[in-house]
Amino acid sequence: MNLINKYRLWKEKRFLKKHGCETREQYNYKYDPDINKLATRIKDFYYGYPYIYCFEMHDHIIYEWDIVYDGVYVATNWCKEKLTDKFRFDFHRCNRKPSTANEWEINELFGGDYIFFACKDPKDYTMFLLRWS
Repeated sequence: MNLINKYRLWKEKRFLKKHGCETREQYNYKYDPDINKLATRIKDFYYGYPYIYCFEMHDHIIYEWDIVYDGVYVATNWCKEKLTDKFRFDFHRCNRKPSTANEWEINELFGGDYIFFACKDPKDYTMFLLRWS
């Protein structure tokens, strides 16, 4: 029985190394089937997530990054404890203009850096907004 468990662990470790990940959680985040990495708009990027929130104000606590405090790390840990369904945080360089109907458009050259939160459950989204918006 011990040999079978060692084989399973070796197989999992080899699989994760092949995909450039250290844990299964990193693999699930990197190869999420509910995002489209080739999209040019945020709503198309998160096509599997109906609830998307952008932290537009850069003086928000989530943008704080110091030796002692990292806002995204704290928010992610809070979400892991409180939320029930799938969620994710991402940094995007994008902008929003009237020419794009005021929708967030990914623009790597001329965009600003923003943090986006996306989730699937409306109750989770409401809880997140009550705490972090």
